[in-house]
Amino acid sequence: MEKASPATEKVPAVDSTKLAVDSVSVSDSLKVNAKITGSFSAKVLVFPKLSDKSLLDSIYAVDKIQLEEYSKKNLEDAIKNKQKEYFASLKDDTKDLPVEFEQTWTQHSNEKVFSQQNGFLTVKYTGDGFSGGAHGYYYEYYKVFDLQNKKTLQLSDILVSPDSSVWKRALWDQFIKNDTGKGQSDMLLVSEISPNSNFYFDQQNLYFLYNQYEIAAYAAGTVLIKIPISDVKPMLKPEWKKRMKIN
Repeated sequence: MEKASPATEKVPAVDSTKLAVDSVSVSDSLKVNAKITGSFSAKVLVFPKLSDKSLLDSIYAVDKIQLEEYSKKNLEDAIKNKQKEYFASLKDDTKDLPVEFEQTWTQHSNEKVFSQQNGFLTVKYTGDGFSGGAHGYYYEYYKVFDLQNKKTLQLSDILVSPDSSVWKRALWDQFIKNDTGKGQSDMLLVSEISPNSNFYFDQQNLYFLYNQYEIAAYAAGTVLIKIPISDVKPMLKPEWKKRMKIN
């Protein structure tokens, strides 16, 4: 399986006081039959000091984990159950499937802390898989959590008018400007680009990440568009700029 390369840029973590973070992971493989092997791996973060249930529900929603209590043991049990379910479904799905050559079917997922700054926690979720066919899949997703106000940050918390055509123009202009040599513009599937919920930020830029098929063909991989904050300051919420120490 050909796996697309992540398109992200590193955002420095600048908080002097950070939320304590641990993690649990599982990884295993199974010989399903003479032609097919299954491979599963999953890693999830653990936040020992984070007790807000709605915030924790949102953190684990991307990986479809919902628990009454997000202890380390419960999270480990949850991904072990996911592994068990994957191997069971793999056996069922491939039971009568004609396969000409040996291949490995996969389901992998990962969570990591991308940044912590000014009371904002950004978690990066990645995953990939293959279940036969011409190619596999890959995804990369970001969620920003406002630890001070105990909520998942929305675009409306940052942008004055998220639906304004200003953002479509800014995204398009920055995409075209930075596509030199990449060739992603030749594989676009859309005639305009709107802001999505897959975003993160630092003090210099807003970043929007588009996965395969979202705005461009599979071969384009993930598309990262960076908008300089200096270009859109009047369109940003004053309270967000103040908290991010943006003058």
